Amino acid sequence: MEIGGLSMKSDFQAMTMGELKKYVLEHRNDQEAFQALMKRIDAQPQNQIYGEVDTEQFSSLLEQHRRFQKD
Repeated sequence: MEIGGLSMKSDFQAMTMGELKKYVLEHRNDQEAFQALMKRIDAQPQNQIYGEVDTEQFSSLLEQHRRFQKD
């Protein structure tokens, strides 16, 4: 079987993230592919965690964003 021109047991590093996700979903028992996907997900930058939010400042930023979206 081929995915994106790669054979089933190809180097998972050569697959795009989308191809690797698709492969893992279609081959749920392939532990090697699952581990490759988990390593790639772990290597992605983590979301930034913000501290306490000033609600007035947030409301102002939200309003600016909404105005920008309308234009």
